[in-house]
Amino acid sequence: MVSKLFWRSVLYLGLQLAVMQSLMAGPAAAEQYVGFVSRMVAQGTAQHLFRADVETRLLALLNAYRQAKGLKALAADPALAAAARAHAADMALHGFLGHVASTGHDFDSRMHALRGGALVLPSMGENAAEVPRPSEDPAVLAQSLFQTWLASAPHLHTMVSRDYLKVATGVAIVNGKAYADQIFIGPEVQTNMLRAP
Repeated sequence: MVSKLFWRSVLYLGLQLAVMQSLMAGPAAAEQYVGFVSRMVAQGTAQHLFRADVETRLLALLNAYRQAKGLKALAADPALAAAARAHAADMALHGFLGHVASTGHDFDSRMHALRGGALVLPSMGENAAEVPRPSEDPAVLAQSLFQTWLASAPHLHTMVSRDYLKVATGVAIVNGKAYADQIFIGPEVQTNMLRAP
């Protein structure tokens, strides 16, 4: 029988290896994505793609839904607001829906790049949605986007998770389609991962 100590050591070594790989590959990729976020936000702002009125309503809908389920409301996270807007603009400008940016960065690598080199991310999640032929009315558009998340079990699970404390929201409209992105953030992780087990 293999002891628990053996498996803890294997897990610890695996985590160390993953951290070392991300540190070795990380700086250039992180800088690339951080620059991409800045360009997406600047382009979206210049072209008036973002809908702050819809972003505000999506946060209100989310919190009303959570509170109706007996859950705490989530605070807006200004630190990741640009990330949510950048991903919404990326999807809108490049015509896709998903969690991998047009640069090839998946959600985890995007968040590592934007969290200032954090070795361990807090609990995080992301919901993305698109609505063709969006209404000009911000309340109607926000409700349409929110309903797409309610109708999807994985997205709904993210919205009602107790793991999160904050959320960042971005909404962009391009060529008659609205794209929304919400990034959910939990409490910061305290770790002694680099110390001996």
